[in-house]
Amino acid sequence: MVYLVGAGPGDNGLITLKGLECIKNAEVIIFDHLVNPSLLNNAPQDCRLIYAGKISGNHHLTQDETNFLLVKYAMQCRSVVRLKGGDPFIFGRGGEEAQILADNGIPFEIVPGVSSCYSAAAYAGIPVTHRDAASSFHVITGHEKNEHIDYHTLANEEGTLVFMMGLKSLPKICDKLMASGKSPETPAAVISNGTLNNQQYAVGTLATIADTAQKEKMTMPAVIVIGEVIEKRNPWFRKSGKLCGVKIISTATTAVSQAIQHEAEKYGGELTQISIIKTIPINDDKFKSLKLPQYTHILFSSVNGVDIFFEYIRRMKIDIRSLCNKKFAVVGKRTAQRLEEYGIYADYIPEKYNSAALSRLLEGELKSSDNVLLLRAEAASDEVTSMLEKRGIAYTDLAIYKTAVSFEKAEPLKLYLKDADYVIFSSGSAVKSFNEMVDDRELFRDTKFISIGSSTTKTAEEVGIKIYRTAENSDAEGIVQCILEDIE
Repeated sequence: MVYLVGAGPGDNGLITLKGLECIKNAEVIIFDHLVNPSLLNNAPQDCRLIYAGKISGNHHLTQDETNFLLVKYAMQCRSVVRLKGGDPFIFGRGGEEAQILADNGIPFEIVPGVSSCYSAAAYAGIPVTHRDAASSFHVITGHEKNEHIDYHTLANEEGTLVFMMGLKSLPKICDKLMASGKSPETPAAVISNGTLNNQQYAVGTLATIADTAQKEKMTMPAVIVIGEVIEKRNPWFRKSGKLCGVKIISTATTAVSQAIQHEAEKYGGELTQISIIKTIPINDDKFKSLKLPQYTHILFSSVNGVDIFFEYIRRMKIDIRSLCNKKFAVVGKRTAQRLEEYGIYADYIPEKYNSAALSRLLEGELKSSDNVLLLRAEAASDEVTSMLEKRGIAYTDLAIYKTAVSFEKAEPLKLYLKDADYVIFSSGSAVKSFNEMVDDRELFRDTKFISIGSSTTKTAEEVGIKIYRTAENSDAEGIVQCILEDIE
């Protein structure tokens, strides 16, 4: 089955629930340039991601090559997603791709998306229809090569005119409309990067908008709106803050990236989430052999450890009440919050969110009769275990997951890296994955790298990546604070 999915106009919250469900179940995703890359983070860890972007004058894949891939993977996989910016049937060649699939006897489904032809205007406070100004709106390609537009008919329409992909052709569009009888005083607007936190819009008239857009340095992608409805605008979407327009990539897992995103939004920031490591549960048999009642304390060093532990509990049908007499320790606030989602509140959270601080906290709390279970990643730090051995306290250090390089994310990473102002590393594993994926140092020559902690910074130095700033607190707030301090 192939799903032709509209990804919406830019803001990754504007995809439909059905579209998001398709992404979550995809085995292959063929995506375009205007797709918000953070949406790809919702795909399964082993989903194959193929870039088929089309930027003006530069096609990464031709349409014929894209069609071939759709047919090829549809014959191999249960679920293929063709992910397109906006709506696949509005200047997205979705109709052509559907025809190719039909001709080859391949089942497909169309999942419409929110189109920028009206949503970009909405985010600029412009209603494309208004009972006092326009009872219709007309969507036209603004592509320079299209010579079949009937400007005379358009000039005499009472409705709003919306030109897509027309920024380069804006002077020509305005001149032809005026030459066909449209009043030079007709209100006009250009919205650039609609619905994103770096959205801009410029307002003028048919006679002035081309010069105004140039002076305001409007960039693609852009939507052109022409008509009396612009006089009815009520701007509401005003992203502001120190991180507004700053381009940040988080290479962390989805859970950690979302925490960083939440913190960055307080300052008008928006992350591109590209998780370049994947988590693989391990040691299932060893976990089954554990005698949980013997432990007095359980320690988690990450959100991943919490999720995997409770999944084990569920699969083995262990009653949650068997944990009632145990004390729980976590490295940081985010891990504590995830634990709370399972109905358990952490007994120990260090003031500084790292293993060394947790070790110091526990050292003064544990008794010689205690027995500690550490559930964490393979090759985790030894601060806590060293302290336990020194104190003569019994413990079991069980690696319940390991991390691996998510090479599926290599293409999206390289695609968006060259424009990034900051790249965030939340673990040594992410650093090593980045180093394996990106062999062209020119892609990040001007990028500043932010590290979640000293251990991650040390790993970066070992592979020759210079960390610009290291967070004092190993959490989302600490990371965002590093970027804010640099900007200030």
